[in-house]
Amino acid sequence: MVHAPLFAESRAQCEMLKEMSSVREVFDLARAANLALTGIGSIEPSGSSYYDLNPVPEEDRKMMVGLGVSAEFMAHLILEGGNLANYELNSRLVAVAPSEISGCRTVIGVASGQHKVRPIQTVLSGKYLDLVDPG
Repeated sequence: MVHAPLFAESRAQCEMLKEMSSVREVFDLARAANLALTGIGSIEPSGSSYYDLNPVPEEDRKMMVGLGVSAEFMAHLILEGGNLANYELNSRLVAVAPSEISGCRTVIGVASGQHKVRPIQTVLSGKYLDLVDPG
């Protein structure tokens, strides 16, 4: 468990938190894991759990979709083609980046519901997963 906020207030604060030994150790363990079980989220439904983590005004939600953001993976916003979105919140995440789990032997994505079809396709396009569990 990481004892740090998910979203830092600034990029500098984010980097400082990631360098704390207790956070760094947990992230190092995650990067070296044999198995990673990850959730695949949608940002479109108003009830999306992504917005529980960080409330975003409706205008920003529409802007993200307009920019091509179609999934949330490991708290990171992902573009429809599978790349990380160049969105400011991604740069303040105190989290392991999706590309950093490529060393895990098996990465499983879990998602449930029809509204997750597009996010699943997005994350698969990014080649972040080995398996998908449709819940």
